[in-house]
Amino acid sequence: MTESVAYMSEEGVLFKELPPNPMFKLTPLYKLRELTDAEILEVCSQIEPFDDITIEQAFIEFARAILRKASEK
Repeated sequence: MTESVAYMSEEGVLFKELPPNPMFKLTPLYKLRELTDAEILEVCSQIEPFDDITIEQAFIEFARAILRKASEK
């Protein structure tokens, strides 16, 4: 499933979700698709081992890798 997850109006107002009755002309900013468990494990296997970083930094790197994978066509 692929759906837009953020929208911007012509006036520059950002919406995280599509309002049920939008008053603005909205442009989708990006689309994400759901990943299978196998795809998530594939992303995990491609991340380099982390040395000298905090667990928070490791989570951020993992989240960015997942978002990159989900935004692929």
